[in-house]
Amino acid sequence: MIKIPTPTSAWASHKVSLDNKTYDFTFSWNSYQGVWYLDIYLNKAPVILGEALMPTNPLFYGKPIKNFEHGLLMVLRNIETKEPLGRDNLGVSKTYTLYYVSNEERDEIING
Repeated sequence: MIKIPTPTSAWASHKVSLDNKTYDFTFSWNSYQGVWYLDIYLNKAPVILGEALMPTNPLFYGKPIKNFEHGLLMVLRNIETKEPLGRDNLGVSKTYTLYYVSNEERDEIING
């Protein structure tokens, strides 16, 4: 699993290299809904737009996504807490972290 850098501001864009492809990940915080959203681009073309980041809910799982067939993304809780995912607790060393899981890693987890 790879930890994906996430924003320190309410809107941020980062380059992320996965499976020999460099993506642009754009994160935006919707304060009205209290939800982080993720847009992913490859060579300035949208791969997926407006994907809500929800803890333990794999993004793209069961949905074939063109140009992102090699794995999935998942927000996981790093510590035991009842604190919900929020504006300031998503990040590599925070309460919640966005992880990339390759298809091989996913199969190993599922099949043991």
